[in-house]
Amino acid sequence: MNLVWLEISGFVLYCGILVYAWLRLSKNAPLSQHTSKILFIAIILHGLVAYLNIDGVGGHDFGLFNIFTMTTWIAMLLVYWNLIRHQAYALLMVSLPIAAASLLEVAIFDGVAPISLEGKFIDILHILLGISAMSILLLAALQAILVLYIDKGLRHHPAAIHSWLGPLQSMERYLIQLLSIGFLIMSLAFILVLFLPNEAKQQQGLHKIVLTFLSWAVLGGLLFGHYKRGWRGVFAAKWTLVSVFLLLLGYFGSKLVIEFIL
Repeated sequence: MNLVWLEISGFVLYCGILVYAWLRLSKNAPLSQHTSKILFIAIILHGLVAYLNIDGVGGHDFGLFNIFTMTTWIAMLLVYWNLIRHQAYALLMVSLPIAAASLLEVAIFDGVAPISLEGKFIDILHILLGISAMSILLLAALQAILVLYIDKGLRHHPAAIHSWLGPLQSMERYLIQLLSIGFLIMSLAFILVLFLPNEAKQQQGLHKIVLTFLSWAVLGGLLFGHYKRGWRGVFAAKWTLVSVFLLLLGYFGSKLVIEFIL
């Protein structure tokens, strides 16, 4: 019951912040200084929910919804950091609904049978790196959507672009930063696969491996093109969405099939 209340409380706080921030920002009014404090409390609740759902008595539950909750929690930590440092209101607004949804679904749906990872340091590190990469690249996808939205708005309806969305160049620069960090962490996760026990390797579905590798290759090609040929803007944003879609399809799609269809 306590866990359910944590999930509901976090969901309500996220939704409340979203509604309040939208009402204020749509009028070009500043947010209250208490907004970041309330957001921090919501993120703490979010983290507790993720931890308590994954780290159970009989082992670790890395089911679909628990992993998604953990992914959105790490993403919200980055959102909070950017809100404090750079007043990144746009990223906050697109992240809040997803974070709230992750708490709602983990409260509604049951987990899967827990597994024991005691003494399996490489397995744990591989999982954590994978979740971290997905969190950062999920934010990159949201940032790419913002880049596409602002670019389109500036071309067709520049007067309709709110000032709190931020300048396009800053959006593009932060997108590349997220992609670079996400690519580095993905690469480390791939390297660790070589050191996983054969049993752990066999549990990786072929479609998951192929889609994840394609995502990594697309992302690597995009970053190479950016630093060597100056790829940016709409082009970079669209290929970011392709890469992240392949990654999420490979990981969450495979879990969805295994846990709910098969």
